[in-house]
Amino acid sequence: MKFFSLMIIFLALFLSRGLAQEAVDLGKIVVEASRSNDVVSDMNKNVSIISSGDITISPAKSLPELLSAIPGVHGTIAGNIHDPSYTDIGGFGVTSTSNVLVMVDGRRLNEPDLSGPDLSLIDLNSVDHIEVIQGAGTVLYGDNASGGVINIVTKKGTENTKPSVTLTSEVDSYKGNKDGIALSGGLPQLTYQFNYDRQQNDNYRTFDNYWANEYNTHLNYNPTDIFGVDFSQGYHLDRYRTPGGLTIDDINLVGPTGLDQVSGPAINTASDSHFDVTPYMKFDAGTSHFDFSLFASARKRVTDSIWPGYDDESLNYETESYEFQPKLIVSTPLTDRLDSKLTSGYDYIYNHEDRRSYANPEDVYYITEASQNVYLLDELTLDQKWLLNAGVRGAWADYVFDQTQQATAKLGRCDTTEGYDGGLGYKYNPDSKVFVDYSHSYRLPNIDEYFQSPYYVSGLEYPAQVNAGVTYQVGNQYQLGVKDQSFKGIHLGATFTEVQYKNEIFYDPNALPYPANVNYDGRTRHYSEEAAASVDLFNKKIEPFANITFQQSEFVKGKYSGNVLPYVPDHLANAGISFRPLDRLSMSFTTHFVGKEFLDADQANTQSKLKRYDTVDWNIKYGIKNIELWFTLQNIFSAKYYIYGVTEGPYGNYYWPAPGRNAEAGIKVKF
Repeated sequence: MKFFSLMIIFLALFLSRGLAQEAVDLGKIVVEASRSNDVVSDMNKNVSIISSGDITISPAKSLPELLSAIPGVHGTIAGNIHDPSYTDIGGFGVTSTSNVLVMVDGRRLNEPDLSGPDLSLIDLNSVDHIEVIQGAGTVLYGDNASGGVINIVTKKGTENTKPSVTLTSEVDSYKGNKDGIALSGGLPQLTYQFNYDRQQNDNYRTFDNYWANEYNTHLNYNPTDIFGVDFSQGYHLDRYRTPGGLTIDDINLVGPTGLDQVSGPAINTASDSHFDVTPYMKFDAGTSHFDFSLFASARKRVTDSIWPGYDDESLNYETESYEFQPKLIVSTPLTDRLDSKLTSGYDYIYNHEDRRSYANPEDVYYITEASQNVYLLDELTLDQKWLLNAGVRGAWADYVFDQTQQATAKLGRCDTTEGYDGGLGYKYNPDSKVFVDYSHSYRLPNIDEYFQSPYYVSGLEYPAQVNAGVTYQVGNQYQLGVKDQSFKGIHLGATFTEVQYKNEIFYDPNALPYPANVNYDGRTRHYSEEAAASVDLFNKKIEPFANITFQQSEFVKGKYSGNVLPYVPDHLANAGISFRPLDRLSMSFTTHFVGKEFLDADQANTQSKLKRYDTVDWNIKYGIKNIELWFTLQNIFSAKYYIYGVTEGPYGNYYWPAPGRNAEAGIKVKF
């Protein structure tokens, strides 16, 4: 255990500042991702907020890069946003796509299959702030929340505000350009926000092209103090190529920017549309306050992929998703000293996927997943200092798999499980607390883990199969933490988390008779120790920051006993400083460190690890009246490393090289 050494490092860094925690007033910020409308200081969880100011000054160009500033979060992107990209909380490696819940304004982005959340739908220019709850969020959010919850909150209009138009244009080192327009404003009872963006980029790798168009509309109608309705609608279309991984021989032959010499780039098209509506009511009855909402969402996603190197093999996915989530929050003072906030709700989530494989032979699948969930959470506050929470969730999920051509098969599965949570916290001043939390979490298998499509590995063909033995994974999490703002301008925090999982689900290349998604036959243990510190100097004119994370995910007993889970770095760290010498001028230097990690799919730990690396980035922004200019330089010292790597056993290891030094410049004009 490194906890005591971590605390020493933490105290030594107390004059530094965590970028992801800038301007966080723990007593005021309401965390929408909590689903209970909690302020940060009243949650017995490890919570981080990335504010709009953080996003503006950060050199990050994508959501995974931005989230990596938070202790314990490992965000990676291996090229364009559709190349291998992950946002890992809790040390899951590549299965973080199924263990970390990602939402936009409360709408789930996690797919029902293994493709994970589509992070290309997130335009940082349209983001107001981001809420990150680290640790299991199963009671309030159910499936996919074993490791944590990320809620992206988009910008919205403001009542009684004149219409404003914002034009944005950006260029970067790889022939990239991005242009956008935003319209925002509000009437006495109606607010509106509209965003449109188009972009294209050649990226670092050969044939790593990306092109996208999208628009989003957000309206809020609030005719009375009691009733209102929130509405959003959007559409995203992109076309992109994914050049794939490179072997060492490929890199020696064509260089790190080259192309896989066997399969060539995949050619892809994806569209995504959504329609969300949330009527809500807020009213008082006696001494109680009632907050009722009914979130309803419809989403459709279509993806087409072609692999020219495999005789033009192609796949078509059409996924329709629906969410229906009524929720009631009742806040009641039980005595003069004791307050209660009771949150209850029902979640219905339906996913239907039509999957067509135009290989030889062709095949068609119709797959449905429908889940029903009920949950209850009570949060008690005693003397405005003691915090106690207890909650429970029950889940029922039904799956139907219908394969119609290569092999006719129709079958169903039904799973029932539950999660629960309890925590205790003490606020020793209004903005500081110490807390402990226990959570029993679960994750249901996604449809690719139950029903495995045919696929190819280095010329070998594996048939379609049903992994009939796969069941849900469960975990018991213990979290201890402290958030301190006892001294003006100084922000300190430390968290220790340990989780034991049973039946953890992952892809095992050594499964018999074929590689498959399986439950681990032993237990897995994930633990992390995090520390972050920051200070605001000279009225926030100078703000140094630093944070560090020690983490390890290991197999306990079973087939791989004593080994560690692949693609989980042993260390993560961030440090840097931001300057605001003038009201309109800001500048930041940041460094990001990632420790050693085994290649993806190397549960046996037999291959060489990906080497540790660190990068240094710089950002400057200057404003002139209604104009903002900015310039970003990433990887200043052109560090050479691999962002992602995977082993295919005797068929070789494949790597995704990182870009060297690169730049981005932009301008924003507001009318």
